[in-house]
Amino acid sequence: MITRQGMRTLMLLLSVVIISAPGCGLIQRERTPEEVFSMALSGIAGKEKLGFVGEAGLRRESSGLFENQFKFEGKLENHDQLTLQTRLPGAVTTAGSGRTGGMEATTSANLVDQPSGFSASFQRKKGQWEALTSEHEPLRGSLSRYNPIAQLENIDRMNKTIKSEYGSGRRTRILRIELAPEDAKAWAATQLNDEMNAIKAEYMHKASNFKGMSKAKLEKELTQIWQQGEASMTQMMKQAKVQTVYHLTVDRKTGLPLRLSSESQVTYQDASNKSNKEALVMDVNFKTYD
Repeated sequence: MITRQGMRTLMLLLSVVIISAPGCGLIQRERTPEEVFSMALSGIAGKEKLGFVGEAGLRRESSGLFENQFKFEGKLENHDQLTLQTRLPGAVTTAGSGRTGGMEATTSANLVDQPSGFSASFQRKKGQWEALTSEHEPLRGSLSRYNPIAQLENIDRMNKTIKSEYGSGRRTRILRIELAPEDAKAWAATQLNDEMNAIKAEYMHKASNFKGMSKAKLEKELTQIWQQGEASMTQMMKQAKVQTVYHLTVDRKTGLPLRLSSESQVTYQDASNKSNKEALVMDVNFKTYD
Protein backbone atom coordinates (compact mmCIF):
# COMPACT_ATOMS: atom_id res chain seq x y z
CA MET A 1 0.00 0.00 0.00
CA ILE A 2 1.39 3.39 -1.04
CA THR A 3 1.54 5.89 1.76
CA ARG A 4 0.62 9.56 1.33
CA GLN A 5 4.31 10.48 1.40
CA GLY A 6 5.05 7.83 -1.20
CA MET A 7 2.28 9.17 -3.44
CA ARG A 8 3.73 12.68 -3.27
CA THR A 9 7.17 11.36 -4.18
CA LEU A 10 5.71 9.42 -7.13
CA MET A 11 3.82 12.46 -8.44
CA LEU A 12 6.95 14.58 -8.17
CA LEU A 13 8.95 12.06 -10.16
CA LEU A 14 6.25 11.88 -12.84
CA SER A 15 6.23 15.68 -13.11
CA VAL A 16 9.99 15.75 -13.63
CA VAL A 17 9.76 13.08 -16.34
CA ILE A 18 6.93 14.87 -18.16
CA ILE A 19 8.61 18.28 -18.06
CA SER A 20 11.96 16.97 -19.26
CA ALA A 21 10.54 14.69 -21.94
CA PRO A 22 11.79 15.62 -25.46
CA GLY A 23 9.19 17.47 -27.51
CA CYS A 24 6.91 18.09 -24.55
CA GLY A 25 5.14 21.40 -24.92
CA LEU A 26 3.71 21.67 -21.40
CA ILE A 27 6.56 23.82 -20.16
CA GLN A 28 9.12 25.40 -22.46
CA ARG A 29 11.99 27.67 -21.63
CA GLU A 30 11.42 31.18 -22.94
CA ARG A 31 14.08 31.99 -25.50
CA THR A 32 16.33 34.90 -24.68
CA PRO A 33 16.06 38.07 -26.81
CA GLU A 34 19.45 37.26 -28.35
CA GLU A 35 18.24 33.79 -29.33
CA VAL A 36 15.07 35.20 -30.88
CA PHE A 37 17.10 37.66 -32.95
CA SER A 38 19.47 34.93 -34.12
CA MET A 39 16.54 32.74 -35.13
CA ALA A 40 14.99 35.60 -37.11
CA LEU A 41 18.25 36.22 -38.94
CA SER A 42 18.70 32.51 -39.66
CA GLY A 43 15.11 32.30 -40.85
CA ILE A 44 15.68 35.05 -43.40
CA ALA A 45 18.93 33.42 -44.56
CA GLY A 46 17.01 30.23 -45.22
CA LYS A 47 14.27 31.86 -47.30
CA GLU A 48 14.60 31.60 -51.05
CA LYS A 49 11.90 34.21 -51.60
CA LEU A 50 10.88 37.09 -49.34
CA GLY A 51 9.09 40.40 -49.85
CA PHE A 52 8.74 43.62 -47.89
CA VAL A 53 7.04 47.02 -48.10
CA GLY A 54 8.07 50.06 -46.13
CA GLU A 55 8.36 53.80 -45.80
CA ALA A 56 11.03 56.20 -44.59
CA GLY A 57 11.31 59.86 -43.72
CA LEU A 58 13.55 62.45 -42.12
CA ARG A 59 12.22 64.29 -39.06
CA ARG A 60 13.79 67.51 -37.82
CA GLU A 61 13.45 68.46 -34.16
CA SER A 62 13.01 72.14 -35.05
CA SER A 63 9.76 71.50 -36.92
CA GLY A 64 8.72 68.02 -35.79
CA LEU A 65 7.58 67.37 -39.35
CA PHE A 66 8.70 64.63 -41.70
CA GLU A 67 10.68 65.59 -44.78
CA ASN A 68 11.86 63.63 -47.81
CA GLN A 69 9.30 60.93 -47.23
CA PHE A 70 9.01 58.05 -49.64
CA LYS A 71 7.72 54.50 -49.83
CA PHE A 72 9.63 51.49 -51.00
CA GLU A 73 9.21 47.79 -51.52
CA GLY A 74 11.50 44.93 -52.33
CA LYS A 75 11.59 41.30 -53.28
CA LEU A 76 14.27 38.74 -52.50
CA GLU A 77 14.63 35.83 -54.91
CA ASN A 78 17.04 32.90 -55.11
CA HIS A 79 18.36 33.77 -51.64
CA ASP A 80 20.80 36.43 -52.87
CA GLN A 81 19.05 38.54 -55.52
CA LEU A 82 17.14 41.60 -54.37
CA THR A 83 15.13 44.20 -56.27
CA LEU A 84 14.21 47.40 -54.42
CA GLN A 85 11.83 50.05 -55.77
CA THR A 86 10.75 53.44 -54.46
CA ARG A 87 7.80 55.76 -54.90
CA LEU A 88 7.72 59.36 -53.71
CA PRO A 89 4.63 60.78 -51.92
CA GLY A 90 1.91 62.00 -54.24
CA ALA A 91 2.74 59.64 -57.09
CA VAL A 92 -0.43 58.34 -58.70
CA THR A 93 -0.65 54.61 -59.09
CA THR A 94 -2.20 52.89 -62.07
CA ALA A 95 -4.09 50.32 -60.03
CA GLY A 96 -5.72 49.99 -56.65
CA SER A 97 -3.70 49.69 -53.49
CA GLY A 98 -4.35 48.05 -50.15
CA ARG A 99 -3.26 48.51 -46.57
CA THR A 100 -0.65 46.37 -44.86
CA GLY A 101 0.39 46.99 -41.28
CA GLY A 102 -0.75 50.60 -41.43
CA MET A 103 1.23 51.36 -44.59
CA GLU A 104 0.11 51.61 -48.17
CA ALA A 105 1.07 48.52 -50.12
CA THR A 106 1.47 48.98 -53.85
CA THR A 107 2.15 46.27 -56.40
CA SER A 108 5.50 46.07 -58.16
CA ALA A 109 3.81 46.77 -61.47
CA ASN A 110 2.54 50.09 -60.15
CA LEU A 111 5.93 51.16 -58.86
CA VAL A 112 7.66 50.40 -62.12
CA ASP A 113 5.39 52.96 -63.85
CA GLN A 114 6.13 55.76 -61.38
CA PRO A 115 8.29 58.52 -62.89
CA SER A 116 8.94 59.96 -59.42
CA GLY A 117 10.64 56.82 -58.14
CA PHE A 118 13.35 54.45 -59.26
CA SER A 119 14.54 50.90 -58.73
CA ALA A 120 17.80 49.11 -58.09
CA SER A 121 18.98 45.53 -58.04
CA PHE A 122 21.41 44.02 -55.57
CA GLN A 123 23.41 40.80 -55.40
CA ARG A 124 24.70 39.32 -52.14
CA LYS A 125 28.31 38.22 -52.53
CA LYS A 126 30.41 36.96 -49.64
CA GLY A 127 27.99 38.44 -47.13
CA GLN A 128 27.91 41.90 -48.73
CA TRP A 129 25.20 43.45 -50.88
CA GLU A 130 26.50 44.92 -54.13
CA ALA A 131 24.39 47.29 -56.23
CA LEU A 132 24.01 46.08 -59.80
CA THR A 133 23.67 49.56 -61.24
CA SER A 134 24.71 51.13 -64.48
CA GLU A 135 27.78 53.32 -64.31
CA HIS A 136 25.53 56.21 -65.27
CA GLU A 137 23.04 55.59 -62.48
CA PRO A 138 25.14 55.46 -59.28
CA LEU A 139 22.47 57.12 -57.16
CA ARG A 140 20.43 53.95 -57.27
CA GLY A 141 23.13 52.28 -55.21
CA SER A 142 22.31 54.58 -52.27
CA LEU A 143 19.07 52.61 -51.88
CA SER A 144 21.08 49.98 -50.05
CA ARG A 145 20.50 51.72 -46.71
CA TYR A 146 16.78 50.88 -47.07
CA ASN A 147 17.41 47.16 -47.51
CA PRO A 148 16.01 45.66 -44.26
CA ILE A 149 17.82 42.35 -44.83
CA ALA A 150 21.15 44.17 -44.99
CA GLN A 151 20.09 46.17 -41.93
CA LEU A 152 19.55 43.00 -39.89
CA GLU A 153 22.82 41.50 -41.10
CA ASN A 154 24.72 44.64 -40.10
CA ILE A 155 23.00 44.74 -36.71
CA ASP A 156 24.25 41.21 -36.11
CA ARG A 157 27.86 42.35 -36.57
CA MET A 158 27.66 45.34 -34.23
CA ASN A 159 27.71 45.77 -30.49
CA LYS A 160 24.17 46.17 -29.23
CA THR A 161 21.70 45.64 -26.41
CA ILE A 162 18.65 43.46 -27.09
CA LYS A 163 15.67 43.41 -24.75
CA SER A 164 12.16 42.01 -24.91
CA GLU A 165 9.60 44.76 -25.31
CA TYR A 166 6.39 44.88 -23.34
CA GLY A 167 3.30 44.28 -25.40
CA SER A 168 4.40 41.05 -27.02
CA GLY A 169 1.47 38.74 -27.54
CA ARG A 170 1.05 35.00 -27.77
CA ARG A 171 1.93 34.96 -31.43
CA THR A 172 4.78 37.47 -31.53
CA ARG A 173 7.87 38.64 -29.70
CA ILE A 174 8.91 42.29 -29.93
CA LEU A 175 12.60 43.04 -29.48
CA ARG A 176 14.13 46.42 -28.72
CA ILE A 177 17.61 46.61 -30.21
CA GLU A 178 19.83 49.58 -29.38
CA LEU A 179 23.19 49.86 -31.09
CA ALA A 180 26.26 50.86 -29.13
CA PRO A 181 26.76 54.63 -29.70
CA GLU A 182 30.21 54.16 -31.24
CA ASP A 183 28.96 51.55 -33.71
CA ALA A 184 25.83 53.57 -34.53
CA LYS A 185 27.96 56.63 -35.28
CA ALA A 186 30.48 54.72 -37.39
CA TRP A 187 27.70 53.08 -39.40
CA ALA A 188 25.93 56.41 -39.96
CA ALA A 189 29.19 57.97 -41.17
CA THR A 190 29.80 55.06 -43.56
CA GLN A 191 26.31 55.33 -45.03
CA LEU A 192 26.66 59.11 -45.48
CA ASN A 193 30.03 58.70 -47.21
CA ASP A 194 28.63 56.04 -49.54
CA GLU A 195 25.71 58.25 -50.50
CA MET A 196 27.93 61.31 -50.96
CA ASN A 197 30.22 59.34 -53.27
CA ALA A 198 27.24 58.05 -55.23
CA ILE A 199 25.88 61.57 -55.70
CA LYS A 200 29.34 62.84 -56.68
CA ALA A 201 29.71 60.12 -59.31
CA GLU A 202 26.32 60.95 -60.80
CA TYR A 203 26.99 64.69 -61.00
CA MET A 204 30.43 64.13 -62.49
CA HIS A 205 28.81 62.02 -65.19
CA LYS A 206 26.27 64.76 -65.91
CA ALA A 207 29.05 67.34 -66.01
CA SER A 208 30.79 65.37 -68.75
CA ASN A 209 27.75 65.85 -70.97
CA PHE A 210 27.14 69.50 -70.06
CA LYS A 211 27.36 72.03 -72.88
CA GLY A 212 28.27 75.68 -72.43
CA MET A 213 31.29 75.26 -70.16
CA SER A 214 34.47 73.30 -70.59
CA LYS A 215 34.35 69.84 -69.06
CA ALA A 216 37.60 70.35 -67.15
CA LYS A 217 36.48 73.67 -65.64
CA LEU A 218 33.10 72.32 -64.55
CA GLU A 219 34.62 69.18 -63.04
CA LYS A 220 37.16 71.33 -61.16
CA GLU A 221 34.43 73.53 -59.69
CA LEU A 222 32.34 70.51 -58.71
CA THR A 223 35.36 68.88 -57.09
CA GLN A 224 36.05 72.01 -55.01
CA ILE A 225 32.42 72.17 -53.88
CA TRP A 226 32.49 68.49 -53.01
CA GLN A 227 35.69 68.77 -51.01
CA GLN A 228 34.17 71.58 -48.97
CA GLY A 229 31.03 69.53 -48.39
CA GLU A 230 33.00 66.46 -47.36
CA ALA A 231 35.13 68.50 -44.96
CA SER A 232 32.00 69.98 -43.37
CA MET A 233 30.37 66.59 -43.04
CA THR A 234 33.50 65.04 -41.54
CA GLN A 235 33.76 67.82 -38.97
CA MET A 236 30.07 67.53 -38.16
CA MET A 237 30.28 63.76 -37.63
CA LYS A 238 33.30 64.08 -35.33
CA GLN A 239 31.22 66.05 -32.85
CA ALA A 240 27.91 64.32 -33.55
CA LYS A 241 26.10 61.92 -31.27
CA VAL A 242 24.11 59.09 -32.81
CA GLN A 243 21.46 56.94 -31.16
CA THR A 244 19.92 54.14 -33.21
CA VAL A 245 17.10 51.95 -31.92
CA TYR A 246 15.32 49.15 -33.76
CA HIS A 247 12.11 47.32 -32.92
CA LEU A 248 11.84 43.85 -34.42
CA THR A 249 8.58 41.89 -34.33
CA VAL A 250 9.11 38.14 -34.69
CA ASP A 251 6.57 35.36 -35.25
CA ARG A 252 6.81 33.00 -32.28
CA LYS A 253 5.82 29.96 -34.36
CA THR A 254 8.05 30.40 -37.41
CA GLY A 255 10.79 32.56 -35.91
CA LEU A 256 10.61 34.82 -38.97
CA PRO A 257 10.56 38.63 -38.72
CA LEU A 258 7.22 40.31 -39.36
CA ARG A 259 8.15 43.95 -38.93
CA LEU A 260 11.28 46.07 -38.51
CA SER A 261 11.05 49.70 -37.46
CA SER A 262 13.90 52.02 -36.58
CA GLU A 263 14.83 55.54 -35.57
CA SER A 264 18.35 56.89 -35.90
CA GLN A 265 18.81 60.24 -34.16
CA VAL A 266 21.79 62.44 -34.97
CA THR A 267 22.61 65.43 -32.79
CA TYR A 268 25.20 67.80 -34.25
CA GLN A 269 26.48 71.38 -34.36
CA ASP A 270 26.01 73.31 -37.59
CA ALA A 271 28.35 75.97 -39.03
CA SER A 272 26.82 78.54 -36.64
CA ASN A 273 27.48 76.28 -33.63
CA LYS A 274 23.76 75.78 -33.28
CA SER A 275 22.65 72.40 -31.97
CA ASN A 276 20.45 70.42 -34.35
CA LYS A 277 18.76 67.06 -34.12
CA GLU A 278 17.51 64.96 -37.00
CA ALA A 279 16.04 61.48 -37.07
CA LEU A 280 15.81 59.02 -39.94
CA VAL A 281 12.72 56.89 -39.32
CA MET A 282 11.90 53.67 -41.17
CA ASP A 283 9.11 51.11 -40.92
CA VAL A 284 9.08 47.83 -42.85
CA ASN A 285 6.63 44.93 -43.00
CA PHE A 286 7.83 41.57 -44.30
CA LYS A 287 5.91 39.15 -46.48
CA THR A 288 6.84 35.50 -46.78
CA TYR A 289 6.02 33.25 -49.70
CA ASP A 290 5.20 29.56 -49.37
